[in-house]
Amino acid sequence: MSATPLATETEIDGLAAALATAAPFADLPQPVLKAIGDISLERVFTAGETIVSLGQYDGGEFYFVLRGKLKAAFADEATRAMLIEEVSQGRFFGLADAVAETASGTAERLTLTAEMDSTVLSIESAPFRSIVAQRPSLTRALMHYFARALSAYGFRETQGDSPVRRVFAALMEHIERDAITGAWRIARMPKHRELAEQAGTDESVAATAVAQLIQDGVASRDYPGLIIADMAEFSRLAN
Repeated sequence: MSATPLATETEIDGLAAALATAAPFADLPQPVLKAIGDISLERVFTAGETIVSLGQYDGGEFYFVLRGKLKAAFADEATRAMLIEEVSQGRFFGLADAVAETASGTAERLTLTAEMDSTVLSIESAPFRSIVAQRPSLTRALMHYFARALSAYGFRETQGDSPVRRVFAALMEHIERDAITGAWRIARMPKHRELAEQAGTDESVAATAVAQLIQDGVASRDYPGLIIADMAEFSRLAN
């Protein structure tokens, strides 16, 4: 891992430009972006390198993936299984905890590593909250960002034990990780009729559920199977 302790004005401007590509910050005034860039540090990690060791994360900073992909692993005490979440390019890790000034209950059981060579912005949580308090434009941007996320989550929650969710859960049983590329994939898609029988629903529901995954960018076709582009989102849809 490499990091630059002190950023020049030019580098801060570069970080501000990078932050402008992130969904919550896209339309913010330049002075706000520069203020966030001033408390950000660009860090470069090689594939497999540890960013946060087990028990180390305290919410003091959060991360924005400029390039590459991170892997967050949470130890589930109840099942003793490892829950995996992938943080792809253009996404945040720990933003909600930073804004709320809370550490997730799973923080003590978290490890964060670089899934591939990655460039990450590390943003200090406490100074970020100060900027949020002083800049109404940032407050509004974050409110809209979290409201959209909550709305999408709420919609999924209203599905309960819906036929669509059961189709996603059935598909989950067919997912495997490619030993060479590391991609999550379904090597050979079951027929819609077979998937419907497995999920206890109609064939039309199975077809619609698969089409939804592709339309939303969660999966892409890779005949005769599927590539799962966003495993974290797929897991939320299926559980």
